[in-house]
Amino acid sequence: MEEHQNRFQILCVTMHQTDFSKISDMNIHSNVLFANQANETKYEKFCFENKKAEMITTETRGVGVNRNLSLTYATGEICLFADDDMLYRDDLETTVLNEFDAHPDADVIIFNIETDKDEIRKQKVYYKTKRCGPFSRMPWGGVRIAFRLDSVKKANVWFTTLFGGGAVFASGEDSIWLKEAKKKGLVFYVSDKFIGKVSFGESSWFTGRNEKLFYARGAYIYAMHKRSFWVWCLYYAFRFRKNSTISFADRLRWMKNGRNGFIDVVSYEKFSRD
Repeated sequence: MEEHQNRFQILCVTMHQTDFSKISDMNIHSNVLFANQANETKYEKFCFENKKAEMITTETRGVGVNRNLSLTYATGEICLFADDDMLYRDDLETTVLNEFDAHPDADVIIFNIETDKDEIRKQKVYYKTKRCGPFSRMPWGGVRIAFRLDSVKKANVWFTTLFGGGAVFASGEDSIWLKEAKKKGLVFYVSDKFIGKVSFGESSWFTGRNEKLFYARGAYIYAMHKRSFWVWCLYYAFRFRKNSTISFADRLRWMKNGRNGFIDVVSYEKFSRD
């Protein structure tokens, strides 16, 4: 019984939690570990529905730091990254475990999610479960990623602490993690199964297609594609042309600024002040 209970675990990053109310808010019926960013350091445990919830509270800041913290404390055979604005389906655990059991060679499986603001951050939907090829695109946020913990630990794949909410550069940590995991040989699948819904009503990093976004995008592009930096800049400048608050030329200029900011490890806020 204990072995079965330890098969699946949600790894959720959150902030300023004082209790385990997120279990109800997120409709969680599985083991869960919260990496909680607050103003103290402590460990708490709570049992519910024959499941275990843990909360690691620290004074650290940054999504990458706290995803790494959750990986350090994780114990589930199969884990799922989470943000605290997810609302899960009742059958989440069964859905995820069934997919891994059906595909024993899979190290990472990407699941479908619904959104409440598809026009802001559209999510690609897969209608067939299949293995990803070596050149497959990876347009996936962290909340879609489930994985075998042993595979990730053996490959020594961790999150960058320079990118993500609360870090120097506001986004991109998930894509960098995925690229590193693929580079180290982990086998990826995409699933046709839905696991829940994410709310994009509020975001710690997305404030529109403005200077800050393109600054972070430039840093991200340079970290991922140094040799083809300008090709990718042109691609993103064109792709994000709709609903942007700045001109095409300024999009390119701010991505160039982001590249320089990455080289010198300078945040958008500090760059703008200087």
